[in-house]
Amino acid sequence: MYKLKVNRDACIACGMCALECSVLQEDAEGKVEVVGEGIVADSDADKIRGVVELCPSKALTLAEEYVNVGAKLAELKEKMRQPLTFTMPPDEEYKFRFEDMEEYAAAIQGSLSISNEYEYDYDSHESAKSAGERAFREEMYSQFPALAQQIIAMYEQRRLNKVARYAEVEGNYKYGVHQRLIKDLRSFVNELESYTGKNFSLSSDFFSFRTKDTEYINDRQDHSNEWLSERISNNMKPASELYSFVRVDRTRETVRVSHWFGDDTWEEKTKYAYYLSDGVSRFYNSVARAVWKSAKYTKKFCERELDRFHKEIEQEWFDKINYLLHEIGEDGVKKHSITGNFIFE
Repeated sequence: MYKLKVNRDACIACGMCALECSVLQEDAEGKVEVVGEGIVADSDADKIRGVVELCPSKALTLAEEYVNVGAKLAELKEKMRQPLTFTMPPDEEYKFRFEDMEEYAAAIQGSLSISNEYEYDYDSHESAKSAGERAFREEMYSQFPALAQQIIAMYEQRRLNKVARYAEVEGNYKYGVHQRLIKDLRSFVNELESYTGKNFSLSSDFFSFRTKDTEYINDRQDHSNEWLSERISNNMKPASELYSFVRVDRTRETVRVSHWFGDDTWEEKTKYAYYLSDGVSRFYNSVARAVWKSAKYTKKFCERELDRFHKEIEQEWFDKINYLLHEIGEDGVKKHSITGNFIFE
């Protein structure tokens, strides 16, 4: 037996060797690493030696090494039968945090188009205030469901989807699980072929997993608007409690007064106007707070989605493991339908 080793410091990430050698794969940085323990069967040594010689930075070495094939194969088969383990991401990575509110409130700034009545057309403070409150209800408060949906969409895109939705990007939880299992699967295949001398001739999709998003997340996110809207409405303060956002200003104006009995006269009167601009940012913050109070469900939601994801991908994993074990004449494993523990078939 031989072992292939990589000097990562010398590797220049050209990728040439990974194309020619199944015992090598590229990592997230584009540098190569050995698959599993880098075991190379005697029959493949000449081919791999050619790959080593072609490396422009001399980062690869192939050395003959004694391997107790029987012991290694027994150890590998036991390892393949072990249950999968998953490390749940901390909820700080995906929950709607209190400190996120200002970020989302700032992101929706400018979404409202308000009239801001600066015309001093009102004869009393009360009439201007009443007009301002009406404008607040019609132009601002009525828009809070749409603003809340904007915030929810941003939250899902920036935080929740990173964990709950599958995306082929670094940092995505589900993608990370896929990459880990694919790496382990390639390692198992490499070592089995090396120890047994068997070529499995696997299809290209053997090293891929179908499980990405479960029906739970699709159903929850596709039908969440009505349910969330109701919760947000319950957590949003009534318009009457937000009338303090309406400001009233006054000025002294000289106005023409017409009299039925004669010429017009000019009089100085106090006139009033309302304006909403000072309250806009505070209103956005109120909407963001209502969404935050409504989005506390996400911890449980995310945990349920990942629980379903883990179960589905676990079944895929053991289907592949069982195929490999059966190919070398070994019993596979299955999950007990009641206890959930893995047992030998």
